Amino acid sequence: MTARIENHASVEDMVRMTLGTDRGAWHSDPGFGSDLWLLGRAGRVDGQTAGTVERMAREALQWLITDGLARSVDVRAHRNGKNRIDYMVTVRRPDGSLSIVEEAWHGISA
Repeated sequence: MTARIENHASVEDMVRMTLGTDRGAWHSDPGFGSDLWLLGRAGRVDGQTAGTVERMAREALQWLITDGLARSVDVRAHRNGKNRIDYMVTVRRPDGSLSIVEEAWHGISA
C-alpha cells in the first residue's frame, strides 16, 4: 500500500477507508479500495450478495496482512432487508488483539 495511511489512522479507520473507497479512486494508489461499488450495478440484492460482499471485503483488506498490520482479517455478512447487507470485519493484529468494525452496505437504492 503506497498511501501509507497506516501511519495516521487506527485499524478501524483503515478498514472503513478501504471499504468505503472505490478501487481506482485513490489518487496515490489506484489499487487501494474495494470493488463493492460494482455490486450497485447489479440492480438487486439476492441470496448470493452477502457472500460476494464478504469476498470483496476480504480481498480489499488483504493489504493489512501483507503490510504486517494484521495477522488475519475475517469478514461476515448477512442480508438485512431488501437492499441492505450488514457486515462485520474482525482484524486480529500482530499482537493478538482484535479490532471489530460493523457496518452496513447500501449499494442499491430502493
